[in-house]
Amino acid sequence: MRLIQLLRINFDEETKKSVDRQDGVYSIIYYAFYIVLMLLFGLLVFKTQIYQSLGSYFSSKTLFRLVFYFPYVLINLIPLFIILKLRKQSIRSIGIKIEKAGRSVVIGIIGSIPFTLLNISGPISSGKTVNPDLFDLLWSFLYYLICIALVEELVFRGFLQTRIQGLIGNKWLGIIVVGILFGLMHVPFQMMRANMPIFEFIMYDMPHLITTCIIHVYLVFLYTRDNNILAPTIAHAIINFSYDIFV
Repeated sequence: MRLIQLLRINFDEETKKSVDRQDGVYSIIYYAFYIVLMLLFGLLVFKTQIYQSLGSYFSSKTLFRLVFYFPYVLINLIPLFIILKLRKQSIRSIGIKIEKAGRSVVIGIIGSIPFTLLNISGPISSGKTVNPDLFDLLWSFLYYLICIALVEELVFRGFLQTRIQGLIGNKWLGIIVVGILFGLMHVPFQMMRANMPIFEFIMYDMPHLITTCIIHVYLVFLYTRDNNILAPTIAHAIINFSYDIFV
């Protein structure tokens, strides 16, 4: 019985009471904005010479990536906070909380372990070694923490997942729907990287998209331990960073 209680996914009661159908509509509009921005950013990075040209001024590629992506982070998040302001909702409603911050960090670190082990097992078995450049590793971790994990956790676990309930009453159906949206969110940018048409890329990347949906459920689980955005953000950052530590 105790184990079942530990595995339950329960969102913050205060947030659930304050969310209505209008919040659900706002969440869909914001998701559409997010997708369009991803597409435009992918075009900028992969279909122009701007990224390559500016990168030539930096000796560290990982530092440049962090600097280049940061304005994109701000453009992504500003509309989200505008919506919160319009709806008169606090940042606590998307998981930005001080209480139990230390506990949430620990949950995030522990929660990252299963997927991190999967990520590093292949490179280790193939004989790859960890990058010895500590500054390179630092810029890389900050990139994954700020530009990837923090943004995606605030948007998908903190905002969309809690607001979509205004349109979808069933909790688990809402989680599945947002999981699919989370998977599809990666398509515009990644299809630009792969230089493939959208439907061809979706079929090609289907195993990854399905895995991403599953990871969404896992990150929702971490988020709802204390309904604090720190737990899934730390886990997400470490999991992604583990891809990048080898040379």
